[in-house]
Amino acid sequence: MYSGVSYAADPSSQASVSGKVIDRQGLPVKDATVKYWLNYRGDTSEKSVKTDGNGRYRIIESVEDNTDITFVVEAEGYVTYRHYGSYGLSGGEQIQLDFRIYEPSTIVGTVKDQAGRPVPDARIKVTSVLDRIVKTDQQGRYAVTGIDYAYNPNTAIWVDADDYMLYEQDRLGVREGGTLRLDVVLTEAAHVRGKVVDEAGNPISGAKVNAGGSATTDTKGNYFIKRVPTGIRTITGEATGYLKSSQSVTLVQGDHNTFNIVLKKDADITPPVTKYRLVPITDTVNGKLYIKGFTFRLQATDEVKGSGVKTTQYRINGGEWKNYEGPVKFYAPDVKVVEYYSTDVAGNQEKYNKMDFVNGTFEGNGTFEGESYD
Repeated sequence: MYSGVSYAADPSSQASVSGKVIDRQGLPVKDATVKYWLNYRGDTSEKSVKTDGNGRYRIIESVEDNTDITFVVEAEGYVTYRHYGSYGLSGGEQIQLDFRIYEPSTIVGTVKDQAGRPVPDARIKVTSVLDRIVKTDQQGRYAVTGIDYAYNPNTAIWVDADDYMLYEQDRLGVREGGTLRLDVVLTEAAHVRGKVVDEAGNPISGAKVNAGGSATTDTKGNYFIKRVPTGIRTITGEATGYLKSSQSVTLVQGDHNTFNIVLKKDADITPPVTKYRLVPITDTVNGKLYIKGFTFRLQATDEVKGSGVKTTQYRINGGEWKNYEGPVKFYAPDVKVVEYYSTDVAGNQEKYNKMDFVNGTFEGNGTFEGESYD
């Protein structure tokens, strides 16, 4: 007789599920608990049966048609088996379902630093048992048990300890029911902190600091970079409107690395550059093509890290200066001299560019490439 069988009162609505629980070698597992959940339109009930000496179990339930059933199998010395999915049961149906469960795998080893000293209280996580943290003892030894190989054959491990770089390794080659030895060497880590200020000592918020890891300063100019490799490093600081700062530093293990960074204003002292383009305006008279004027275009640019172009102005024949807002048409012989220049946001003003159509001379920054039609 099967252990824990649930009998139905109405034979016409009875459904049965039966089978065996076996190990990875195909041998029966006795006294395994087969838990199951019946769900019909949101109404759920939980029950269980146990396997007999031959690893067999049998469930008999009175069910409504299309009742879902899901399973979990537990046995001492084995990894809990969770069946991800459900079966639909109806009255009179019989299902044969075997479960294969596995002995847990184990990883053992030591955690030491680069000098070979044990690292106590290192925190270790392994795939499939992420809800459990194992710590090393005073000799740096650890053992992670209960690893479910079937959950993820590409087992990964994470080893974390204060003042050390995080250790990660995957594809460990753990086998069902086996024990893998893995000795870990942790690399020393430095924590870097400090403040970014301007030349007057005022904090700079939003500055970017990099020292093998990166951080952004807060409203008080403070930054903190956690866990970067020790040794000689270059620490940089930069912020909009300031020149980038770089310095070579030596980082030591732990939170003993404080470096304040002073950024200088990125003073824009270079004026913008304005170039022109003339597109002929033509006409035909008595079968002959002649140029009666030009479409005058300007293009102003500031240096890569300049403050940006603020205005571009021009004047014709020494008249009033006007803001350039788009192409301007002028016709011969009315226009004799055209002058133009640009000013950037920092106030740097370009030297006047001058086109003298009477004398055929030009003083300035030349032309820019563009369309050849009006």
